[in-house]
Amino acid sequence: MKPKSNYSRPMAAIYIIISFLATLIVLELICFLTFYPLLENRFLRIFASLIWLYAGAFAYYKLTHRYSKWWKRLNNQ
Repeated sequence: MKPKSNYSRPMAAIYIIISFLATLIVLELICFLTFYPLLENRFLRIFASLIWLYAGAFAYYKLTHRYSKWWKRLNNQ
């Protein structure tokens, strides 16, 4: 017997959005507290921030895909 999920597709989407926003906030706090004081050049600050956010978003996607059922719920699997 297949276990029944206790949340729907809209709730899975809300969980993904809220957790992604929380992840972005934490990533930016880490970036501002570590990278910004070390870098003098404005271009390097922007570049480091973009790379950091992209890497964090990619890690978030991979980890939530692997360890949660939210994406499967959105894809109706």
